Amino acid sequence: MALESYESSRITGLEGVSVEEKGNITTVNVLNESGAEALGKPLGRYVTLKVRSFVNDTDIFDGRLNEFASQLKSFLPENASSVLVAGLGNKNITADSLGPKTNNYVLSTRHIVDELRSGSGLDGLFCVSSVETGVLGETGIESAEIIKGIVAQVKPSCVITVDALAASSMERLGTTVQFSGSGISPGSGVGNHRHEISLKTVGVPVVSIGIPTVVSTSVIANAEGEGAFVTPREIDRICEQGAKLIGMGINVCLHSGVTPEELFALVG
Repeated sequence: MALESYESSRITGLEGVSVEEKGNITTVNVLNESGAEALGKPLGRYVTLKVRSFVNDTDIFDGRLNEFASQLKSFLPENASSVLVAGLGNKNITADSLGPKTNNYVLSTRHIVDELRSGSGLDGLFCVSSVETGVLGETGIESAEIIKGIVAQVKPSCVITVDALAASSMERLGTTVQFSGSGISPGSGVGNHRHEISLKTVGVPVVSIGIPTVVSTSVIANAEGEGAFVTPREIDRICEQGAKLIGMGINVCLHSGVTPEELFALVG
């Protein structure tokens, strides 16, 4: 996470990096190459939204969806007319299943023609398509290659990627959501770097959303090196509820003419 990279530097006046905290939202701006090198993050804006723990979460209709949607909207291109949501990760590994699970809650509407949309009273729907990319070991295809091919065919205004993140603090597992407009390199948090998914590689702006689901044992033991990566015992709950918040947050952001309750009925 960009915020943790900044915190680990232990430098309050890091050149090329600005940080703003406002309530439960922390914004890290990587302003130049010096800041990018210091944090190990591409230039751009990174927003960390602190939320109530997903472990005890039972209700998403408490204002968090609007807060989430507001942050996401700030990353979308002006006058965007369509979006591709890409769920990254391995649905067979719980800690890596956030992306695929999120797609279960995303309302895809590209196949609904305008006439049907208006005739059904759902003219407030946005043009959304979604895909689960799987992982290289299963498909033999990089997620970046899959998304680039779909972008060439579907031509969305932007891509929203959803992926599980690695944290350097146990307290952030299942309690934070990170937004970034700089794209993503799947697997980089656990040392398994895959091809970058960004404007440079797929041809349209990429907004990445993630929730930390794993932490290194070296952090827990306060030791040097990466160590193994572990998850809390409530990881099933964290991924399911986190996916619900992200998927529904995307819906609320994009389908502005439909209430959150109606959107949940359509996907649930």
